[in-house]
Amino acid sequence: MKNEMWIGVWMCVLLSVAACIGSTGLGYADYRPLRNFDYFALAFSWVFLIVTLVKDRHGSKS
Repeated sequence: MKNEMWIGVWMCVLLSVAACIGSTGLGYADYRPLRNFDYFALAFSWVFLIVTLVKDRHGSKS
């Protein structure tokens, strides 16, 4: 994987953790369950990252 791909993976992980901490509060704030928008944003970013990784893997084989 190229350096740009690793940056994308770490950004997805960081944003996922930030969304979960921001929603649940981890005990320091009132609990608020994840909303539908949170689920959509997290799923969309991870699906797009997976698609990009698969395309990159197929492109590097040729």
